[in-house]
Amino acid sequence: MIDTIINKLENKGCIFTKQEKEQLKKLSLKSHEILIEDLKKIATKYLDNEKFGVNNISIGIFVKDIKDIIEIPKVKEIKLFDIASITKLFTLKIYYDLEKQKLINNNKYVKNMLPFKYMDDCKVIDIIKMRNKIETTGKLSETKNQLDFTKRLYTAKYTKNDESVYTDIGFIILSEIIREQINKSNKKNETYKTILNRYLLKNLKLKNTKFVPVGNYKILGNGNHGNLPHDPKTRINHGYSGAAGLFSNVEDFIEIANKIFNYSFFDKNYLNKIFKYYFLDEKNRKRSYSGMYLKTDNNDNCYIPNTFSKLSIAHQGYTGSIVVYDFYTKIHFSIFVDAINKETDLKSKDFFLYLHKLKNIVGLYCIAIYMSICQKQCKL
Repeated sequence: MIDTIINKLENKGCIFTKQEKEQLKKLSLKSHEILIEDLKKIATKYLDNEKFGVNNISIGIFVKDIKDIIEIPKVKEIKLFDIASITKLFTLKIYYDLEKQKLINNNKYVKNMLPFKYMDDCKVIDIIKMRNKIETTGKLSETKNQLDFTKRLYTAKYTKNDESVYTDIGFIILSEIIREQINKSNKKNETYKTILNRYLLKNLKLKNTKFVPVGNYKILGNGNHGNLPHDPKTRINHGYSGAAGLFSNVEDFIEIANKIFNYSFFDKNYLNKIFKYYFLDEKNRKRSYSGMYLKTDNNDNCYIPNTFSKLSIAHQGYTGSIVVYDFYTKIHFSIFVDAINKETDLKSKDFFLYLHKLKNIVGLYCIAIYMSICQKQCKL
């Protein structure tokens, strides 16, 4: 039975070492409850290792309708993590819905939608796919206030150079386009923060995903910036942009996983576009729409474990959190961490070693839970 499941997974692009196969044969005999307890102990040991610089961790797991959350340490308040660039996933979602409603046209030129003087030849789809270069005159992070930020944003220049490089600027521009189109449609003048907060709470029915959260929350993952995000560009812009700024937790991402796997987040055709298109950024990591990771041969570059199928996507934020989705097995996991050093605004030098090792362990345990369930279902 186990060998059959492993063979089917390998046919879908999952890669297992000999040692991992032996591990899975033992682990998949355990109940998912015991596997979660084992994983909790492993994560606690990682957390206790001071050289990794992680002070708090939440792991969310969704496997075949089974939902589990691991929180170390546990607190009374609701934890909200600064998810940084994972915000782009939501920007892409609201853009996708507007495109379906024909409120935004993929092939429309940016300069014809907003007064960007130096965005010649740049279409909306070029921003979505992060084609070529978009640069501003001076860094957005060095502006003094929101007015200066907006002025500098409009100096953005688009340059074709037959390369694609992951960048925040395009998605900040995209949020401006989204705001403009929604306000035009509704005949209002709302901020992107107001629009997306309402959109997430009402349409996606997420309890704990928002810009600039106010309430009885424990804010984590952003250094010592309170309820404002770690990203300096986004802080200057009053805490929100299309590229970063959202706070969320694993509970909400489990709910998102359910929508993603039911194709109510993106439909199958759109997901096929995401899987078929990719670019390699300056660190040679395979990425697609909004900078989402696709599976590569080196899982320390793409954030997707080798043990997951080739129909997997992931997103990762500077603050250290990752979200992963495997569409073949219907497995999702997210790892949210508090890892920004409050004195230096940096992560420890060993942090990514920590993240990739833990990501691979969580991935393996998710596969073990999947196998355990598959065996039970066959017996029934």
